[in-house]
Amino acid sequence: MKTSLVVAAAVMLFSFSASAANTMKPHHEDALDCRTCHTTKGKFQRPEAETCIECHGGMSEIPTKPNRWDKNPHNSHHYEDLLECTTCHSEHKASEAICVECHVVEFPNLK
Repeated sequence: MKTSLVVAAAVMLFSFSASAANTMKPHHEDALDCRTCHTTKGKFQRPEAETCIECHGGMSEIPTKPNRWDKNPHNSHHYEDLLECTTCHSEHKASEAICVECHVVEFPNLK
């Protein structure tokens, strides 16, 4: 019984790992593996903002395409540049700007 439980847990863990690896965004797929972003907390935890900043730069350095509302989500009047990257961006599922919870706004290059 105990052995079958361990085997079942290992299969579930492998399945999750394999499916997460297969859902990486195309712009990261060829250059990264799990350890690139999941450095200190383990692969089931969100990476720290510093991990994103190492490759992408700080909020003020990230280009944002113009939009019809002339808004820069990386410099919000609500949060300035204090939000964690993973508040809006996700590697293994669709990203979503928290701005849309209250505002009608679209960011065409949200990845």
